[in-house]
Amino acid sequence: MLRAFIAIKLSDELKRQISELQAELRQRAPDLRGVSWVQPEGIHLTLRFLGDIEESQIKSLQEVLQTAACSVGPFSLVARGLGAFPTAQRVRVLWIGLSGTSGEQAGADTGTEALRTLQAATEAGVVKVGFPREERAFTPHLTLARVREAGAAGPLAALVLAERERMIGKFTAGSLALIESELRPKGAIYTSLVEVPFGLRV
Repeated sequence: MLRAFIAIKLSDELKRQISELQAELRQRAPDLRGVSWVQPEGIHLTLRFLGDIEESQIKSLQEVLQTAACSVGPFSLVARGLGAFPTAQRVRVLWIGLSGTSGEQAGADTGTEALRTLQAATEAGVVKVGFPREERAFTPHLTLARVREAGAAGPLAALVLAERERMIGKFTAGSLALIESELRPKGAIYTSLVEVPFGLRV
């Protein structure tokens, strides 16, 4: 069995910017306990978490990725503003929001629209090959940290409220990947099982 998810990889530059942001946030709230910061190299824009899959399912999932990836071309996204699940007052997951870039031509698909098109095609594809439908609404985000102790929620809530419009960086999404996540004591190891460029016709 493989633990897997479908995601868009980030650029090295955006990972560097996220690392700098995490370091700054740690300095601004140095006494936080029970907060697990995600290593920047392990941050992805997840479109669909699959859980445990059989190796025999990789081929059908590759076809799902190929179909979804041909629905859009490369598109740009901006990483801006802190947010939290379930709410800013009860932080369990701290994240960065994602949206389309500004200045795109009138009438053209924005990055946000392309992302939603891609996510909908991915969801329809995995359901078609037998995975249960995801009931939660899709919220584009990059996970920065997970909160294990309730005492950290207050300081993190203050950071979320202060940094709702913080500009972190931007990147161009160019491919869709099926990624294996292997849990290890020192953190997860990520391996791309399949990666398909956007815009290719199948």
